[in-house]
Amino acid sequence: MREILSIASILVFALLFQGCNEDLQIQGSTQIYVNESQVYKVIAMSEDTTDETSTQVIADSYKWKVKSKNKDYTLENDESPEVTFYANSVGTYTLEVKVKKNNETFKTELEIEVRDTEVVNGYKLPPEPDQALNDSTLLGIDSNENGVRDDVERYVIKRYAEDPDFPKTKTALAMQYAWAEQKIIENPVIESKQYSDDAIDCQYYWFDKQQKDINLQIIELSYIDSDASLEESIKAGKWRREHEVFNDPQLRNKIFNTRERIERSFQFNQACSGHIFDGREESLDNCQINIDELGE
Repeated sequence: MREILSIASILVFALLFQGCNEDLQIQGSTQIYVNESQVYKVIAMSEDTTDETSTQVIADSYKWKVKSKNKDYTLENDESPEVTFYANSVGTYTLEVKVKKNNETFKTELEIEVRDTEVVNGYKLPPEPDQALNDSTLLGIDSNENGVRDDVERYVIKRYAEDPDFPKTKTALAMQYAWAEQKIIENPVIESKQYSDDAIDCQYYWFDKQQKDINLQIIELSYIDSDASLEESIKAGKWRREHEVFNDPQLRNKIFNTRERIERSFQFNQACSGHIFDGREESLDNCQINIDELGE
């Protein structure tokens, strides 16, 4: 039985490397920024193109190099399965890896575009990730490790930078919401509800602060003219709907953009279903950053 398993393992390895340039791939972003290091690794892809699973390549030796006329770059750990690359100037670089196994050599390449750092409203954006690679795993790519997927972060920064009234505040609220939803995707249990609760409480703290005078007016009118009080309440509710960030449909669709991520959302809702939760106080303490200091 062990002999059969051993033979099977050899056959699997052979199949993964057959037509090496098709099955052997370099995993990593094809677009990066100047002076930002990126880790690339060599993987063997599944033959089933509908299943984007991959396996770490175990070989006798590895050799990485960069093919480019521009030599203004650094390559670290170039004889290991994973290599660290960064460039000091913009341009196109071709990363190549040669893998040796049982006296056979296989190689593959990846073209990398190095861009100038992209800054929006003083916020440095992460590179646009490769969509197929980003969506091939549950948590996707988070190159700056801030808890928000790069594609979602870029969407949030660019979208809310265009807001005519509250670009900084809405950006902060949306980033906290995206961070909370990523936590839920990672661990869809009832304990993760605290993250989304904090995000929505921060938003309502901001609502109350922005509408403080309106809320007082509504209370005063309620003793004098109930119809006028109701009209002001409707206006206040409409304002909140226009400016709410938490659970925004477009942002939510961006976050939950694959079946696996959507299923995690369903799992979380199921985990919370049937429970009764105590009320919470909306305060600045619920916010990840001090939105009062944003000047809006």
